[in-house]
Amino acid sequence: MADTTRTANVDDTIALLQSGLISIDPEAALTNIESWQEQLKGTPFAETLGELKLAIDGGIRSGEIGSIMADLGKQVSTAASSQEGEVASKLQELAQVLSGAMHS
Repeated sequence: MADTTRTANVDDTIALLQSGLISIDPEAALTNIESWQEQLKGTPFAETLGELKLAIDGGIRSGEIGSIMADLGKQVSTAASSQEGEVASKLQELAQVLSGAMHS
């Protein structure tokens, strides 16, 4: 995740989540998720993002958004531990925002 596109995407995602889940436009959320899915194809992240996308899109799992986001937070935190420098700190910040998003 060292390239600038992904770093910018991390910043955009953090900003989106920090704006408050209730105020996030569902279309903006889905666009953000799809961007991440494209970048992370074939990884566990992409699968979890797919679950989140279905839940946001009004699927039967909409009540599980909080637990899906917490799972993503754990996955991102684990990924951050294998990175260094700014990438690690950005991923750790994203993990914290994901894990705490339902409580804000």
